[in-house]
Amino acid sequence: MTSLIEPTNHSRARRYAARTGAASLAACLTLVLGGGVADAATADSAANAARRLDRVDWAAVVKPALHCPQAGSHASWNVVRARVAAVGDLTRDGRRETVVVSSCPSPTSSNPSIAFVYDGAAKPSAPRLLGKLGTNRYFTSLKVGIQGGTVHLRGKALSDKAPRCCPDLIVEQTYTWDGKQFRRTAEKAKRIG
Repeated sequence: MTSLIEPTNHSRARRYAARTGAASLAACLTLVLGGGVADAATADSAANAARRLDRVDWAAVVKPALHCPQAGSHASWNVVRARVAAVGDLTRDGRRETVVVSSCPSPTSSNPSIAFVYDGAAKPSAPRLLGKLGTNRYFTSLKVGIQGGTVHLRGKALSDKAPRCCPDLIVEQTYTWDGKQFRRTAEKAKRIG
């Protein structure tokens, strides 16, 4: 016979697994993107970073920065989605910035994806936007990597002549923090096909 306590215990187990999974993910990201886990203190800070990310509603944080057109109040499609794409120390202050990818919702075709960088020194309750990356291109997909304090963007994009359905470029960009803002340091674009 199933008791009423079992679902609660399963829910707690799922939440615990999600938290430990996030800590493991942060440790793996540190190893892959940050050059390695030096000691237990670094692993602990990776776990703390994962807990910090868990507490933030990134869709709500990104929404004001997107400046999306207002839709009707009952438009079911009008839901901003955001994903954490990368975490790493980009300002060289010893704290990890969070790169979140999002775009304005649309009832028909997609809108361009943008990478938003939030300050790792800010409180989780008030993330501070440091920059919007990739705004000069119409990215339809966007992958983000961090290596050596540099942000790398790669994705499919639309040229000025392409219809919105069909990206015709692969674009790669790099950005570096100059102490005040992110500057694009390189860009390559090649035709698809």
